Amino acid sequence: MTTIRLQPDDARLAALAVVYHLGRPGSELDAATLQRHEAGLGPLQQVIEGQLGLAVTTLDVTAYQLARLGEALLGTVNELKQYELSEGRSVVPGFADAFARLFPAHASEEGGALDLASQGVMLRRRLDNAVREATAQVEAARAAEAERAAAGGAPSGEAGGAERRSLWQRLWRRRSG
Repeated sequence: MTTIRLQPDDARLAALAVVYHLGRPGSELDAATLQRHEAGLGPLQQVIEGQLGLAVTTLDVTAYQLARLGEALLGTVNELKQYELSEGRSVVPGFADAFARLFPAHASEEGGALDLASQGVMLRRRLDNAVREATAQVEAARAAEAERAAAGGAPSGEAGGAERRSLWQRLWRRRSG
């Protein structure tokens, strides 16, 4: 677990990033089972929003969650640019409402979404080292899992790993074979 502390504007940006992330189809599906899992950003939404009135928001996140939050922040920056260009419309469900609720001053002014996009870039840069380390940890865990599966061992927490291949492994075998 990693603890990150966010100032109020950064916490609201993180909350908007989670809304963006959760609004994307399949964002919280486990690649191996194609079932919804609780390891992603879904559980963080309530934690972040519950602390928005505080001077500092404290989040205890796993490496996977931190890596996903980093990706979500980058996606949110792009969505804010698109939101401004499309005159306040978003294809991500709930994004426009969350933007107006979390950043009423930015939502009511012309160019407000672009100003917020630059703040999103700055937040992502401040979190860059932690996100990079978290991403490396996630990739190492995936590589170890793939190695166990290739050796016929059961993936951690699962019985019968040889029978249960990840979707990627099944697709790769079809393509290769």
